[in-house]
Amino acid sequence: MNAKIWKGSGIACGILMLLLVTCAPLSAGIESDRKAGERLCLDCHGRSNINTNAGVMTSRAFCNECHSTPDCKRVVDGKPVSLNVSSKTFQESPHQYVACIHCHADVARSPHRTQSGAQCRDCHSVHGEGTARAPHLRVDCQACHFSSIFVRLNAKDNRIKLARINSEKQPIGLVDHSLNDLSDDQSCERCHNRQNTVGAPAAVLPGKSLLCIVCHPSPATVGHPIFWVALIILVGGALAMVRFWFIGSVQGEKESMHRKLGLVSESVWQTLFSRKIITLLRVMVFDILLQRRILKESVERWSMHSLIFFAIMARFLLSLLTGLIFSIDPDGELALALIDKNNIYMAFIYDMLGISIFLGVLWAVTQRFIVKPTHVVTEIEDNLTLGLAGLLVVMGFLSTGARLLLTQIPPDVAVYSFIGFPVSKALGLLPLDWRRVYPYLWYIHAILGAVFIAYLPFGKLKHIFNVPLTYLIEELTGVKKEKRV
Repeated sequence: MNAKIWKGSGIACGILMLLLVTCAPLSAGIESDRKAGERLCLDCHGRSNINTNAGVMTSRAFCNECHSTPDCKRVVDGKPVSLNVSSKTFQESPHQYVACIHCHADVARSPHRTQSGAQCRDCHSVHGEGTARAPHLRVDCQACHFSSIFVRLNAKDNRIKLARINSEKQPIGLVDHSLNDLSDDQSCERCHNRQNTVGAPAAVLPGKSLLCIVCHPSPATVGHPIFWVALIILVGGALAMVRFWFIGSVQGEKESMHRKLGLVSESVWQTLFSRKIITLLRVMVFDILLQRRILKESVERWSMHSLIFFAIMARFLLSLLTGLIFSIDPDGELALALIDKNNIYMAFIYDMLGISIFLGVLWAVTQRFIVKPTHVVTEIEDNLTLGLAGLLVVMGFLSTGARLLLTQIPPDVAVYSFIGFPVSKALGLLPLDWRRVYPYLWYIHAILGAVFIAYLPFGKLKHIFNVPLTYLIEELTGVKKEKRV
């Protein structure tokens, strides 16, 4: 038995020695290939899991073996382009814990035969309108996020591209491309200047204010000083209106404002937790939202009023819905579609609602200045209100037309803005530099909107607050006025 064991061991050792002798030339060949610059499969694939921190670090270190050297270059269109990446710069960037091949997936082949570059939008979705406004939904990230001022418009796909060389005909290295502070207007002014060639307005326009949510999806910011002033006037007017409501007697109390407020609060809470809440909800739906009482008085008046009221309410509710969805899922397709003015559905809806408001205003103007029925009494407040509303809508359409003209939205998309698109064609016939004119249109529209909002508690439109309150009080007390203004 021992002899058999020793015999088997000898045979095994012989086979092992034979294998070693046979594989020696192969290993030498592999080693020689490595010296020639050829990578082994396991140089890449034998590393830590790329989805772990260790995998990210080892993968990045592997890429840096080449990309950290100054002579790392690539020829593009016959011109050398630096591919050098500073490890220190990368370490201080937001991408420090991201593996290179997470974004540059096309360079996993060795040698790199394809380099289409990283697709920023694979990870970075389109920002909310407060950061990147509607026209920027079609602009590449490189146009704003890199320090280079040399950008150009690609006529084939109508997108902004980053230049490969600087003014001195030298390649722009990756280390020269650093992220900028988006709160700094200077970064925006690289494109928004009078010398630009990419269609951007000559001025850096402020973001929409929270006051603009009446008609537009916008962030909850105050924005430009004109909106500050409008907001202060609006709040002051609202407080003055509330004070006026409490001038008279409240449940027998005539003197103490504190006592009046307490009585009203107590009455509200009692109503909310009683059967009367059903009655109030019915009044809010049928009398306030659906305008039932106006319909009973006059179908014509209801139709005219509805063109304006329902359109504004629809835009307001759509704006609130957009804000809600965007806060829940900012990267979702629905959120991005709702903030995109160039989306075919949103473009159509907003133009339809805008023209509805304009037709309602035009109808009211015709009634007051042409038809002049006996029951219609025209006052200066009416004229001012109609004038503000009409001008606001007209300037909105002009701004939309100028925006479509500047951004060169393809006709098959822009046509869904069935008012803005023909306006853009008409504006294009005028010998004007719309890059410079557009900011003026925007500011006129913004100022009119601010004035309109600030005027609400003082002019004829204060009935927006007074009439619903009157309806609710009448329903609770059972005492109804015979006539309302």
